[in-house]
Amino acid sequence: MDEIETETKASSNPSSDYTRKSKGMRKFRTTVDDMWMPPTSTINDNNFRFITCSRSGCSTSSAFSEYNAMTLRAGFTTCTPHTTIDSVQKRLSTTSMNETTTFIFYDIEVTSTMEIEQLSAVSTTGQHFDIVVKTSTRSNASPLINKLSPMTYMIIATEPRTAIEGFVLWVNKIMNENTSRIGSESDVVMVAHNGMCHDHVLLLKTMMVWGMNPPKWRFADSLPIFKIAVRPGEQSNLATLAYIYAPWFAHVQHDALSDATVLKHVVMAAVPNWTMACYVFSCSCEYFIRSVGLNTFRVRNPLPFPTSSQ
Repeated sequence: MDEIETETKASSNPSSDYTRKSKGMRKFRTTVDDMWMPPTSTINDNNFRFITCSRSGCSTSSAFSEYNAMTLRAGFTTCTPHTTIDSVQKRLSTTSMNETTTFIFYDIEVTSTMEIEQLSAVSTTGQHFDIVVKTSTRSNASPLINKLSPMTYMIIATEPRTAIEGFVLWVNKIMNENTSRIGSESDVVMVAHNGMCHDHVLLLKTMMVWGMNPPKWRFADSLPIFKIAVRPGEQSNLATLAYIYAPWFAHVQHDALSDATVLKHVVMAAVPNWTMACYVFSCSCEYFIRSVGLNTFRVRNPLPFPTSSQ
């Protein structure tokens, strides 16, 4: 996703059992009801583990999905404006990465009510995953998906839990191929642009909403790499980076597969030693979950959360 999303989309009604066509407001009744988000309840209100910037006088916290929180959520002790090249190099000098580490670039598109409507990913070798996810009300941001007729959409759109399960299986398949089946979930690094404040949060929350235990992947954000190390003080939204570093790629903004693919090209072309850079700006799933407060999120049955680590 880009840094700033300004487009206003139609609101949806979670309690409705209709999907609306954007033009003419014609109603199409759905044939299933397990696409609706199940009821949630939040417990352990006192178990928050937010990280606050260590710079004196700064109150920036990992609690909020805003630009300054990216580095705090990635395991740094300072917010993005207070994270220097020296602190990045210091972390780099103390970071080690397994030879079996597998990088996956991914992107999501969401509705106005933050339901994932498209989930796409690419591996470093070019293999890809792309799926349209059924949502309570259709308001597709993708310029490709929103052209689908209602009948076609209902045929190809996949129920949320099925889509996420398929995604996890695909990632594990790539990891097994990359490591000759000796790797583990913790060897996977999921890279998204502005992922710390958007993609990672919604992907993990969606897993929890549908009763899934999140895989023990690492989560990385490419945006602070550009903001701090590659293009400090300059625009680093994905469209701008695509124009500069991958002008030969026919990038379609807001199509998740196109965004994920161009992100791979941009990072691999623009960032020296990009694998280590992504790893330095990453954290474990457990650490990320706690830094954003998702460890307090429960659906029906409590989910186990391991001890926090970076």
